[in-house]
Amino acid sequence: MALSPWILWMLTIPGQLDFFTHKPPPAPTLLAIEQEISRGLKTKVVSLEKCLSEAMEYQPRIQAAKASQRAAEAAHSGIYSLRGIARLMPDLSVRKKQADEGLEISQALLTKEVEDTKYAIRRAYFTVIYAGIQAGRIDRLIEALERTKKELGKDLVWWAIEESIGLNGKMRMTLSEAKNQLAVAQLGRLKARFLLSEEMGGLVALGYLPEPLDKTLLKPKIGLTLEHLETMVDEKGPERILARVGRDVARLEVEAQKRSSSFNFVNRTFAAFTDTGVAPIPTPDRGAEFRPGAINIEMSTFMGGPKSYRVLRADALADRAEFTEQTATNLTRLEARVAFLTHREIERRLEAERASINDALRVYNRVTKSTIGFMDALLLAQGIQLMVDYEKLRFDQALIAADMMRMSGGSIEIPFEALGANEPMKDLAP
Repeated sequence: MALSPWILWMLTIPGQLDFFTHKPPPAPTLLAIEQEISRGLKTKVVSLEKCLSEAMEYQPRIQAAKASQRAAEAAHSGIYSLRGIARLMPDLSVRKKQADEGLEISQALLTKEVEDTKYAIRRAYFTVIYAGIQAGRIDRLIEALERTKKELGKDLVWWAIEESIGLNGKMRMTLSEAKNQLAVAQLGRLKARFLLSEEMGGLVALGYLPEPLDKTLLKPKIGLTLEHLETMVDEKGPERILARVGRDVARLEVEAQKRSSSFNFVNRTFAAFTDTGVAPIPTPDRGAEFRPGAINIEMSTFMGGPKSYRVLRADALADRAEFTEQTATNLTRLEARVAFLTHREIERRLEAERASINDALRVYNRVTKSTIGFMDALLLAQGIQLMVDYEKLRFDQALIAADMMRMSGGSIEIPFEALGANEPMKDLAP
């Protein structure tokens, strides 16, 4: 028997069909997921400074670099401690100079690991805050949408009118998308907390799951010029130091081969005494933002053949080291310029969006404190997108500041401060 059109219309009212629908078991709560993954470890609220100091003690990469530094010191001491007939080696004075350079290399490698780790921690720390802000904002929006849906359901006439013009359907889709984005933000925040713990040294070493003390993104005070940034990268950047010292060590190898005995058909190189530790810096990127990669220094542990050919080979590899240093110079300067220009771009975009973000905030504050009106429903999507874009710019600004400190080898220190009372989004701080 066919149902009347009136009954069919009534069954389209949200919630009327729930009685006939088989409901799947509820998804685990965020707290349950966190407890499952943390395996009983408790949460500990920590500041950014605390995260950085913990990493200096527990991060395995830093400890590995310190071990390499001790190895370089042992190699240096070994060269200078040679006695007896070993002191008659014709290339000993050159090997001592190369060992001296090896100490600088090991220090640059340690600095690189320290600054890379600091950058990773700052990035993870800010990501947790950024994801938390987005989750809190979406949660408030969902509450407003649910409240409006409930209020509209009380007045069937008004509901029918808004259903006929598609407003209810738009709201249901917005609510569904908001719940989806809330899950992404909440789980993204949890992922970032675990990433933060790994960069600090790992859950096992720490014995707790870190929770950032700050709840709003800090504002970097970037007052440096491009010239100052480039100077610090040139002089103190660990990648530049590695390339520069590697070039000098390779050039010393030519002199060492010239001093070697003509009766030797196999002779050691500096690679038997020290390590340049130079890797392609920065690594190539063939994605949306093209970036070429550096070339590496080449040097085998031994060189074979008559002395003249060994010298020719050492000279060719020294030339390669020269080009490696030039490439590292060009790429690190490019990286510094791109970072500085991105900083300027973000400044201008934040200023351009300052007026519109205040309008978006007014709409957001209205809809999250009462039911959603017709005009606000039309403006809501655009307003939310403006807020998301603005907060993303502030997040990117914090990361750029962290990256500038990294590429300068820690010689540049950029302070972070809380938002001022008149800053946009200040009233949305948790």
